[in-house]
Amino acid sequence: MRPNVMRAALCAALTVGLATMAVRAHHSFTMFDGAREEVLAGEVARWAFNAPHVLMYIRDAKGTIWGFEGAAPATVVSRTPRVDGLTFKTGDQVTVIYCPLRDGRSGGAIGLVVTRDGAWYNPADGPCRPDEANWRNWLAGGYISRAQAEAAAKR
Repeated sequence: MRPNVMRAALCAALTVGLATMAVRAHHSFTMFDGAREEVLAGEVARWAFNAPHVLMYIRDAKGTIWGFEGAAPATVVSRTPRVDGLTFKTGDQVTVIYCPLRDGRSGGAIGLVVTRDGAWYNPADGPCRPDEANWRNWLAGGYISRAQAEAAAKR
C-alpha cells in the first residue's frame, strides 16, 4: 500500500476509535447511585428539554438548587404520558424520585416526577428506574427513600 493511503487509513481508524470511546464515556452512569432512590419536593427552577439529555433544576424548601439528568428528548416524547419541552414550567411544584450523585452533591439521575395535580411522568435514563407502583404507595405513606419504605415493610 502506498504511504499516503496507509496514513489515511490509520487516521480514519484512530478517528473512529476515539469517537467510539467518547460515546461510551458520555453514556457512563457511574456518577449516580442506582441502588438508592430518594425523594425531593420543590419548585421547578428550570426545565431544559435539549440534547443529549433533559435536565430539571429544582429549588428545595431551603433554596438549594438541585440538578437532575434524564433521558434524551427523543426517548421521553415517546413515553406515556408524553414528556416534552412544555411539560414542566418554572414555578411548578413537583416531587422528584431520583438516584443521587455518589459524591453527595445536590442532584442525581431523575427517575419519576409527580406534579401537584397528581400526574406521573417518567423521564428516566440509565440506572435510575424506580417502580411507579411501589412509589405511589410509598409517597402516600410519607416515605422519602426506598430504603426507608423497605425498612418499614420489614417491621
